[in-house]
Amino acid sequence: YVSLSHCWGPPSERPLMTTQATLQTHLARISWDTIPRVYQDAIKATRRIGLQYIWIDSLCIIQDSHSDWLTESKRMGTVYENARLTLAASHASDSSQGCFFTRSQPANSVKLPYVSQTGEVRGSMHATSMPRDYGPITPELGPLAQRAWATQEWLLSRRMIFYTTNCLVWSCKIITQHETGGSFHSTARNPRWKIIVERYSARLLTKATDRLIALEGLRTEMGKKRPTDVYCLGLWKNSMPDQLLW
Repeated sequence: YVSLSHCWGPPSERPLMTTQATLQTHLARISWDTIPRVYQDAIKATRRIGLQYIWIDSLCIIQDSHSDWLTESKRMGTVYENARLTLAASHASDSSQGCFFTRSQPANSVKLPYVSQTGEVRGSMHATSMPRDYGPITPELGPLAQRAWATQEWLLSRRMIFYTTNCLVWSCKIITQHETGGSFHSTARNPRWKIIVERYSARLLTKATDRLIALEGLRTEMGKKRPTDVYCLGLWKNSMPDQLLW
């Protein structure tokens, strides 16, 4: 299955949600016309890559059931970690904007011969100038990067495709690169706890009470690699002096 990382948007732009009143209807069928654009784009992408299922938080968790939400929020880390792929609508600030954007005309390219190590000309390549504005091609500069819930979604996913305004960005545990093949250093998936907390603390939450819960999935997964450590409300006991100083 595929998982989706996306911005819910302000209260006036909330996405389609499953509630106790709509649960049975949603289990039977959800009309395509009622599905917001970001979900439609993600479903299309899922089908195009040959997968059948997609996990979307607002639909797969009963939003007005506190007990269901509490149970599922603790499992969200496992959901993203076990997904075959996570699609991130990086530059959509709410569900009405979608994953796909109409792109501007690409810059003029120069055709260059490809010369092998033996000196033979084997085809050609095209080169273009690098953009001066990195915002439209960088996941960390999109609206989704400002949301606290996206922290564990990005860190735990094995593979991700970030949909930015002007390109696709591929990221896995080893490399992050643009669709052109050019790799770059990304800070979005740094696994160090101090870095995680520093960046997470600067991100936004609709409900302040979610501050620790939105890290619970990540904490659970990291705890498996720290069997002798104890988690203490955002800090790890074995690193307590250093983390308290921070």
